[in-house]
Amino acid sequence: MGTLDTDELWTKSELEDAIERDALADWKALRYTTFHETMTDGDTPYPCYFAVEAERTGCFRYLFPGSPDDPTARSQLTDALVTYLDGYRTIGDITSLVILFEPPISEQSTETYKRQFWELLEALWDRDPEPWPELVPTDPNHPKWRYCFAGEPMFLVARAPFYEARRSRYTPHGLEITIQPAGVFEGLSGMSDEGQRARSTIRDRLANYDEMPRHPDLGDYSDPRRHEWKQYLLPETNEESIARCPLPERS
Repeated sequence: MGTLDTDELWTKSELEDAIERDALADWKALRYTTFHETMTDGDTPYPCYFAVEAERTGCFRYLFPGSPDDPTARSQLTDALVTYLDGYRTIGDITSLVILFEPPISEQSTETYKRQFWELLEALWDRDPEPWPELVPTDPNHPKWRYCFAGEPMFLVARAPFYEARRSRYTPHGLEITIQPAGVFEGLSGMSDEGQRARSTIRDRLANYDEMPRHPDLGDYSDPRRHEWKQYLLPETNEESIARCPLPERS
């Protein structure tokens, strides 16, 4: 059967149906299946139980752009992110957009993945349809700075093949970015009892999952000792840290 070609956001049930009918491009099926197996591994639970629950309940949305360097893929990502942010509050209590890029033809260097990630974030800003939110600082070095697009603050998690011991950030087939709107975590701040319990559980699971201690740059939003952008694409070792944010200050 021919493959189903679409630029739309996918749901879990739509992907499972397309895979069963052999109607999904091979690379897309590979990327989703690998992601699903990671999130649902009962023997070694993924640290972020919010992500595990979102996959179980079908609250993720998925996008399959082409290469991160392809201008068409970047435009596709822009349009899909606008659509997702416009309706994410109707999906479920915990939802994220999972972006699974097409695997590279040949092995890529660590620096290539890092370049692609930060260039994608800046390219989104070039196409941002809304002004920067007034309540969010424009300086990435401010402790309350967050990446914003279409007027929405968000948290990002990147996974890539160059991670080895940091298994929670490893995926074998190319760049992956998960976008979590800040609105999803309302009531789960580091100051709330529920938020503190959630973070404690995730940190315990992370200690059992990764083959190295958690990176010292990981921390809670607004902690003056931490910066959110440093947590998006973590270094390979705990001795490394990004000194300067690759993104410019928004005007």
